[in-house]
Amino acid sequence: MDIGGTFTDCVLVDQQGDHRAAKALSTKDDPVSGVMTGLERLADSAGIDLPTLLARTSRFGHGTTIGTNAVLERQGARVGLVATAGHGDALTIMRGSGRVAGRPIEDVFSVQGSRLPEPITAPGAVLEVHERIDASGAVVVALDTETAVQDITRLIAEHRLDSIAIALLWSFADAKHEQALVEALAGAAPDVFVSSSAVVSPRLGEYERTVATVMNGYVGPVCSRYLGRLAERLGAAGLTEPMLVMQSNGGMLPATAAAATPLGTIDSGPAGGLTAVATLARTYRHDRVVATDMGGTSFDIGLVIDGKPVMAEENVIDQYTYRLPRLDVRSTACGGGTLARFDEATGGLRVGPHSAGSQPGPACYGRGGAEPTVTDADVVLGLLRPEAFLGGRMPLDRQAAIVAMSGLATQLGLSVEDTAAGVLEINNMRAASLIRQQTLERGHDPRDYVLYAYGGAGPVHAFGYAAESGVREVVIPLGNGASTLSAYGIASGDVVVYRELERGLLAPFEGARAEALAGAVAEVEAAARADLRAAGMDDRDVVVEVEALLRFREQLMHRLEIPIVLPVGPDTGAHLLAGFDSEYVRRYGSGGTAMFESVEVFAFRARASVAAGVPTPEPVGEHTPPPETTEVYWPGRGWTATDVHRGAPAGSVSGPALVELTHTTIAVPLGASLAPGSRNELRLQLPTPKESSR
Repeated sequence: MDIGGTFTDCVLVDQQGDHRAAKALSTKDDPVSGVMTGLERLADSAGIDLPTLLARTSRFGHGTTIGTNAVLERQGARVGLVATAGHGDALTIMRGSGRVAGRPIEDVFSVQGSRLPEPITAPGAVLEVHERIDASGAVVVALDTETAVQDITRLIAEHRLDSIAIALLWSFADAKHEQALVEALAGAAPDVFVSSSAVVSPRLGEYERTVATVMNGYVGPVCSRYLGRLAERLGAAGLTEPMLVMQSNGGMLPATAAAATPLGTIDSGPAGGLTAVATLARTYRHDRVVATDMGGTSFDIGLVIDGKPVMAEENVIDQYTYRLPRLDVRSTACGGGTLARFDEATGGLRVGPHSAGSQPGPACYGRGGAEPTVTDADVVLGLLRPEAFLGGRMPLDRQAAIVAMSGLATQLGLSVEDTAAGVLEINNMRAASLIRQQTLERGHDPRDYVLYAYGGAGPVHAFGYAAESGVREVVIPLGNGASTLSAYGIASGDVVVYRELERGLLAPFEGARAEALAGAVAEVEAAARADLRAAGMDDRDVVVEVEALLRFREQLMHRLEIPIVLPVGPDTGAHLLAGFDSEYVRRYGSGGTAMFESVEVFAFRARASVAAGVPTPEPVGEHTPPPETTEVYWPGRGWTATDVHRGAPAGSVSGPALVELTHTTIAVPLGASLAPGSRNELRLQLPTPKESSR
């Protein structure tokens, strides 16, 4: 199950890897209702009732936007911060980039328009406790636990707090003081959600670690309540297996473990999509993939290189930066529900960042929306046929889309069709800009990549944003399953935990340094295994991967992740340095390395996983009726007779054509061709710019 801004997606996978999908409109006020509605539709598609479906379920995975929404809509808990004496203002001071962190590039230079983010702690709810542990982990000032807990309970009562975030200085070097407070508060304030920085984000960086801890406390109560309600409803409906929750790092965790660190659930939906792409890319034998998810609200992009999704160190939400291992998924506001408007200042057309969401949704949904959206533009142009939307279960109102677009067309002095085409072109340009940014900043040429298009709106628009970014091969993974790929990734995702260890070692890794290297690897590996055991996993099925984070000494803004081949041996240090040099040259050029600067390891990261064991699906042959013909207004070409194929084609299809699947439509422009692949995927070959201009 994956709750999106517009639709809740459901995917059922059997032991042979075959899958079926269902969609329901997300219910923002009560997300559990949308989940249950989607499950009922999924059961109907399988020809059974919901209790039977849940009773037969051996694994239930869920991706949620509850935490993200709580932060963006400021509906989280009343949280207080406990810090070391003299460090209670870490959030207020922030970083120098705090005014523009995470904001669109066009806003970065708008000095007058920038602002500091709204505080996430309750006003005045900051307590400094007298304790001090230094960078080596030695206790400089002992903690008076009894006095500190008395002060914290007074803080809770005075500010009516639901949550407490404990972020003491150098807690990752030695967590004994934080652990003492957590244990004491379990008895003194059992109804208060408590977050510890040593558990949430044990990394160097006082500000980022504090943000992560406070954010975890901010979303903790609402996430815990939601997961509890959902588990209760599912249990009452017949589910006997524990629920797993997708994490932003691309792994699954039991709901009980996920509820302890709910910050990891933020962006879990996009992480599910990228996880599915990484799995399928290995099956399809693609080593470099741009994964693009265009849904109703946003456009998400991630990269898969050599079969693995690219990870990120930092995340930004509402201008707050924190560190937590996560899949590097970037987002921009150019989904199907993105609103188009007339810009009074420039007299031009603007698309985004605001979205119609699912309530009221695009005008063509007939749910009260009156402003034009990208989906309305699709309907006006004929790329989406009203009678075929969601397999005919949700017919669209073309006249409402035309009316909404007409008002914008009048302001621009254009025809309705040219206005709709302009909306699409701007939307595709925004998506392509994000693709180029993600690839080029890593030293990659986007033309060397294959683009995977998924989400409800991805296959409709992929021909435009892929061509704009220079990519010529587009894959629609799992065919009709592309629309619900994030849910498929949640269904097939491994159970994963990450454990990080801050440990500085200076090259060369010989003698005592080699022993220290081996000791650090063993320590972080053992900690990751212990975390999985604590989550209820059998240690016999665990696979552990360890990588070292390296940089040139004191080059604090850059780091490279270099895998360590286990077990550690006498050549491990030399392999690490060779890997660092090779990756540095690949990313920054042959003249980028510093000949007279030492290399250091500053941290280690272990990934412990238990495989889900979900097989990729076998090819499924489908009978499709002969194609129909309709008129489509292709951007740059005008109204053109276009073939319409109902269902995945058995052979190659030449453009212009529309391939209408149950949950999405694939647009095939003139000069392009679409052909089925070996594992239910559909492959779109785009023409070169010279060919497309003929």
